[in-house]
Amino acid sequence: MHTPVISSDLRSACRVHARLLDSFIELTRAELDRQNCAFAQESLRETLELMRADRKAYGALGGLIAVSDAA
Repeated sequence: MHTPVISSDLRSACRVHARLLDSFIELTRAELDRQNCAFAQESLRETLELMRADRKAYGALGGLIAVSDAA
């Protein structure tokens, strides 16, 4: 199977996005741990799912290790 060539600019941009998403994921996890409101907890869990999916995509394109689904 042929692997597509990805420009260095695109890889670099993906790394920036991946780093930002890593930070947002950590902030969201910390906020989730502090929340007592069930609605807010569910909303934050959904947000984490979306950010993790985005992080995996950016990580794959940027040549980075994807974030773990655990926790």
